[in-house]
Amino acid sequence: MNAVGTFCVLLLVVLIVCDALGRTLFNQPIAGMIEVVAVSLAVIVFCQLADTIRLGKLTRSDSFLAQLAGGAAFGRAIVAGFELLGAVVMALIAVGTIPLLLQSYARGYYIGIRGVFTFPDWPVKAVVVVGAIAALLCFLVCAYRVWRRPRIVEAAGQQERGIE
Repeated sequence: MNAVGTFCVLLLVVLIVCDALGRTLFNQPIAGMIEVVAVSLAVIVFCQLADTIRLGKLTRSDSFLAQLAGGAAFGRAIVAGFELLGAVVMALIAVGTIPLLLQSYARGYYIGIRGVFTFPDWPVKAVVVVGAIAALLCFLVCAYRVWRRPRIVEAAGQQERGIE
């Protein structure tokens, strides 16, 4: 999904440059460019969100959270709770978007202006649902890892010292 999001960024940059050149040189902008940019932003965010979470690059106060995660069980519970709240938000986004996706597909909704530029709406909503589910799974894995990390390190240290 990250590769698809990166490709969308590259494609968007090329389209914006072509639109600017078309406007400047030929007085002919690309039809539907505003819609393409709006749709692309949602697609890019939800395609790259799961990988951002997986890599631990989601915006947050890492210094404070790192101290909590490496500390006592209470600190680990707080950090794991933050991860679980992220999973809940992603679940709400997915559950809230699925009916819109089904309705958009069934009724043939589109983005744009008929006769100028149109694009079906359901693929964008499908990317949002898939991206939210992938992000939800990443949040759950991160919560599990935060909660288990000190125990794993402690168990490894005990095994090295011959303690079982």
